[in-house]
Amino acid sequence: MNLIAKLCMDYLREEGYVPKLDSDGDVVFKYEGKFFIVTTDEKDEQFLRVVMPNFWQIESERERLLALQVANQVNERIKVTKVVVKANNHVWAMAEQFIDSTPDLEDFFKRTLRVLTAAADEFAQRMLQVQRLN
Repeated sequence: MNLIAKLCMDYLREEGYVPKLDSDGDVVFKYEGKFFIVTTDEKDEQFLRVVMPNFWQIESERERLLALQVANQVNERIKVTKVVVKANNHVWAMAEQFIDSTPDLEDFFKRTLRVLTAAADEFAQRMLQVQRLN
């Protein structure tokens, strides 16, 4: 486990979460009933990615095209996040950031979780709205 992953594990435990380290060395935990993953890069110790995986399942090629448009709209509007349509027809939200070598996670971690949740919620609302119109 690298330093950033350890810092995240310690921070999450202190905040009352139950983080686990998966086989890839990523930190996995639940926040407000949703799963999140913290990934790091062994070659870049100042890189931190927080991911909200698989929050939307794409059912058709038409929906995939719509999801790409909606993801772009959400990415344009919400700071820090990237909503990504994955090859496996799942939609993920992620926040990538550079941090210093001794970050105080309390300064930004909860805000990162809130912004990812907001991006996923906005994506879902826009998708449902557009689907109702069609």
